[in-house]
Amino acid sequence: MTSAAASALPLFYRNPMLLRSREHGTFGLRRAHDFRFAADTAVVPLVASEFAPASRHYPIVFAPDATATPLAVLGVAAGRNLFVDGGGQWRAGAYVPGYVRRYPFVPMTHESGGAPMLAVDSASPRVVNQVSGEEADAFFDAAGKPTPTSQAAMAFCESYRLEALRIAAFAKALLEHKLLVDRTVRINYHAPKDSTEAAPPEAIINGFRMVDEAAFRALPAEVVATFHREGWTDLVVLHLASQLGWQTLVEASAPKAAKAVAA
Repeated sequence: MTSAAASALPLFYRNPMLLRSREHGTFGLRRAHDFRFAADTAVVPLVASEFAPASRHYPIVFAPDATATPLAVLGVAAGRNLFVDGGGQWRAGAYVPGYVRRYPFVPMTHESGGAPMLAVDSASPRVVNQVSGEEADAFFDAAGKPTPTSQAAMAFCESYRLEALRIAAFAKALLEHKLLVDRTVRINYHAPKDSTEAAPPEAIINGFRMVDEAAFRALPAEVVATFHREGWTDLVVLHLASQLGWQTLVEASAPKAAKAVAA
């Protein structure tokens, strides 16, 4: 695979393969969850139904590119997820984003069109061959039919795909009405008085966007009505409320007392 092709793959995926019973009849999925594939990722996409649970744990921001994809911020430093430990376990009690839970599965559509089909990242350690010798669930039964494991994965992938289309419409509306602005978070660490260590320097996090509250409040009545009808007003409110989560990230990234200030 060329580097250009690799860079075009979705986040986490290295070698997606379309599941076919004739070729992958002995393949399956290890039951033990391991989130180490997400340990080096500081942001992941979110869909609308996740804003409420995600906002309790992560700041929700918007990508700086033309998609303005909503993102859950998982860390204050690039390449570091504060919610995955060395054993590959997600922090107990914290919401695991659907994009993460979907992996290693992903829907694929043939170039000629048609309904999405189930694919899996063959590079994932959870994908194994000869499942009889593993604590794993097969993708296909003896008759070559999809097992409940594959059926559940396809249902989740399809649900997520439809949710992604809906959240794209929300992001498009935010861009259309010029509601997104660049933001920077400055993190000031303060060492305790009895600490023998100096406080680390100020950290600056940028490269993301937020909803401009003033612009949102100034929307014309007909636009506000559309936002209410589509459920987008709730998403804006949850996004803004989630900014309190920066402090949680700061506290998780350093044992020292710290304060996060959005600018």
